[in-house]
Amino acid sequence: FTDWTKFKANGVNLGGWLEQEQVFDQVWWDSYAPNATDEWTFCKTLGSQCGPVLEERYATYITTDDIDRVAAVGVNTLRIPTTYAAWIQVPGSQLYHGNQQTYLRNIATYAIEKYSMRVIIGLHSLPGGVNSLDIGEAAGHDGWFYNTTNLHYSYSAVTAVLDFIASTGTNAWAFTLSPLNEASDNPAGFASPETLTDNGTAWIVQYTKGVLERIAASAVPDVPVMLQDCFLGEEHWSGYFDVTANLVFDTHVYYFAASGVYSQWAQGAICGQASVLGGDGKFPVFVGEWALQTLYSNTYANRRTLFETQRYAWSYYVQGGSFWNIKHKSTAKVDGQGTQQDYWSYELLLDEGVIGPIKSNATYC
Repeated sequence: FTDWTKFKANGVNLGGWLEQEQVFDQVWWDSYAPNATDEWTFCKTLGSQCGPVLEERYATYITTDDIDRVAAVGVNTLRIPTTYAAWIQVPGSQLYHGNQQTYLRNIATYAIEKYSMRVIIGLHSLPGGVNSLDIGEAAGHDGWFYNTTNLHYSYSAVTAVLDFIASTGTNAWAFTLSPLNEASDNPAGFASPETLTDNGTAWIVQYTKGVLERIAASAVPDVPVMLQDCFLGEEHWSGYFDVTANLVFDTHVYYFAASGVYSQWAQGAICGQASVLGGDGKFPVFVGEWALQTLYSNTYANRRTLFETQRYAWSYYVQGGSFWNIKHKSTAKVDGQGTQQDYWSYELLLDEGVIGPIKSNATYC
């Protein structure tokens, strides 16, 4: 299994595949449910057609060709967000429960057996909703917190992921489990230091300890837990866990909403931030999401420097990261040149020659 204190990830996210977000592919989305703001409403709108539409999406959106493309520039880690409905059926949930695991197994098996990639399986949403956002279950849903029924459903999903990992047999070594993403019980303060109340932190700690217990009792007791830090940093959490816990923290670093960040001067901000991401050093840290858009004056010419600086900095100071996202078709304008897809789509950046293999001996910080 992955020793996150030693492993250095050069990764990419497979978002928009086993969890749907309007932003990734607006044309596809609008062709089915133009008034839906989230996957919940998308499926509710489609009714009995949601299954066939999403099954086609699972089968075609990510293929082994995509894995070959990213492997060619040295990608060694896939972070794969899923809805909880990929694992369990929750009464009343509009999220689709179908053959997600079959498609996940096919892609993961290929990536592991052909390229020895690591695979992080993420529970991007949890029953009840973890942050009132589309990604947490549905817009306006924050019922995961302080609800023991939803907590037990979450543990059922965790157990299903562990069973899946165990069922991969000799490939089980490659997996890491991420049981939560960007949770917030104070949505008005989302992604700020106020994103969680003290009670919210305590609830997540309780949940995570339950996840660790379930892993220890499972057929795959060495699977690492990757706890998404909810924008609060490793040191916010480290004191709650024994140093022996098989934990790695996932932090998300974006500059598209960072006050005062201009693309031409972002390099210093990146290296400065990277140097403190390790927190108190008790547990390893991984940058699970990052991209190239800055708040101000984005330029095509600056993209390579921004990409190479971040890829370097995350590996130099912490355990690497995974770019968000492998595909991104948003045509929303950014400040400066181009649209979101020009700064958020790994494959488009490959097409345009922005991303290449890591240069040995090159330093950016």
